[in-house]
Amino acid sequence: MDRRRSRSGGSPRGHRRRRLAVALSALILFLAALLAVVCWFLSSLLLDPHHDLVRETIRVEAAGGGSVTLARTKASGRDGVFGLDWKGGHAIAGTITAGDGKTITRKLSSVSGGLRAGTKVALDPDVWQGTPRSALGIPFRAVDVPDPLGPMPAWYVRGRGGTWVLFVHGIDGSRAGGLRPLRTLHDAKLPSLLISYRNDAGAPRSPDRHIHLGMTEWEDLDAAARWAVAHGAQRLVLYGDSMGGSIVTRFMHESRLASRVIALVLDAPVLDWRAVISGQADRFHLPFLGPPVRWAIGARVDVSWDALDEIAQASSFHVPILLFQGLADPLVPPTDSRAFAARVPQRQATFEGFAGAGHIQSWNVDPARYERTLAAFLARVVK
Repeated sequence: MDRRRSRSGGSPRGHRRRRLAVALSALILFLAALLAVVCWFLSSLLLDPHHDLVRETIRVEAAGGGSVTLARTKASGRDGVFGLDWKGGHAIAGTITAGDGKTITRKLSSVSGGLRAGTKVALDPDVWQGTPRSALGIPFRAVDVPDPLGPMPAWYVRGRGGTWVLFVHGIDGSRAGGLRPLRTLHDAKLPSLLISYRNDAGAPRSPDRHIHLGMTEWEDLDAAARWAVAHGAQRLVLYGDSMGGSIVTRFMHESRLASRVIALVLDAPVLDWRAVISGQADRFHLPFLGPPVRWAIGARVDVSWDALDEIAQASSFHVPILLFQGLADPLVPPTDSRAFAARVPQRQATFEGFAGAGHIQSWNVDPARYERTLAAFLARVVK
């Protein structure tokens, strides 16, 4: 037995153990590499700009006579007013007029482009395309805001008085998202500036061409605030939706002009990026992906998860806040918005939840209530 071991370099059982150890080590390294690649890819979905996130996945069953019939999905079955987008066309899909187990019929208006049975469409919270004038008949001026990265395009709508509203859209969005509340702002005669920021379509890119989750984008809001002050703004109301909310809150911590802010309006704001990333991992039944995806993001951009946790910092906000939140939001946890509002000192935050509304869809599901609530808030805080 000893002679066989010396000739073979060990027992057959020892060889098998070594081969198994090598195989397990190789498998672990492979899985670790695969996880790193997957997390890098998932981080790119968040960090790399995408200017066309609308996905045409809903089939048109019939169209004409001021109505459109769509295949029933969670999105098409959500009542309210939405943009209807398809390749080569756009329309406004209004309230639901009929439906059964397979289809939904909605009012249809402002059709641009051919729409027929078989077309694949998407419902878009950004109802209008175009400008304030073409969409709403509101006069405006296109301006370029001076910014360290270069001129940032913005829409300026005139008003009266020294209180201006600055609207900041969400990740991969556009100024068109600000058209939904613009009519209310215009009726209140408030000068309004709908801004762009780095990596927007038509705006300068960040040096690394990545989105920084608000960590650097607040500087572009700061540039817009300085432009507004130079053109007559004495006080500011900051209005942010989705990641625009994160940009607004970072501005409140970082900008020298934060003292000019008299109120915030937040719509489905990202208040804790860790919770959003973990929530998406849970949504797809992959809860273990949250920490490594955050690692991949941190490896690519300079990010402080604690700095982006506004729930933990809610006590530092000392202005009135109106917070709109869809209660069916699959991206921003409604519990985060509730927790933030509850922790703002002196009960200065008002939480307005909208049943059935998805991400930044509170206006869409009930425009009348949204506009009424917004107008009352502005009348209270703007003297």
